Amino acid sequence: MKTILLATAFILAPIGMACAADITEASPVSGYDWSGLYAGVDVGYVAGKSNLFIAAGGIGGATDLNSTLDPDGFIGGVHIGFNQQMANRFVLGAEADIAYNNVDGLTNFGGSALIKSEIKWSGSARLRAGYAFDRTLPFITAGVAAAKYEATLITATPTGDIVIHDEGYVGWTVGAGVEQAFTDRWIARVEYRYTDFGSKGLSLAEGLATVTNVDLKTHDVRVGLSYKF
Repeated sequence: MKTILLATAFILAPIGMACAADITEASPVSGYDWSGLYAGVDVGYVAGKSNLFIAAGGIGGATDLNSTLDPDGFIGGVHIGFNQQMANRFVLGAEADIAYNNVDGLTNFGGSALIKSEIKWSGSARLRAGYAFDRTLPFITAGVAAAKYEATLITATPTGDIVIHDEGYVGWTVGAGVEQAFTDRWIARVEYRYTDFGSKGLSLAEGLATVTNVDLKTHDVRVGLSYKF
């Protein structure tokens, strides 16, 4: 009888160990928690699309004038936000950012002059949603965006250059990206964002009986580093 019991125990022992291992592997492991306040810095590249339109009878003569202004360049700024991770691994949050822009362009205007276009600064306030794979967080984001956009007529005369457009823009932005928490506190990110700032009337043409507008859209790619408090 003892021999049978010992043999049975010997046979069942590996099976029990295998079952225990399966249970351990199936048990959820508490991973990285994305909840909390964070702040950081980011840098990136911006490609802008902009068009200056002046209707017939306005500045530029008797025919409609369309001039493409496509500023591009680099940006750098700061961001701050808050995340809340749910039990199902979804992460919801809000974030705000502001950036200094070295984003400008030079285009021919009317065949005889040059216009320098420049995005002076930009910023946004957005909601975010993502799904956590432990320390990796793919996310989408959307919200409101603002920028200061300036256009200057390069005269090359003693009177100096003329600022023809200097306006604040407010529009919308959407994007997506991924973050990686490589320590419990430090988080790296890469992000793409599309922003439509809408259009504004040409500043120099205010009060004139003609239709003018300057629109602005941007595509930007950013990388950043955040500290989670």
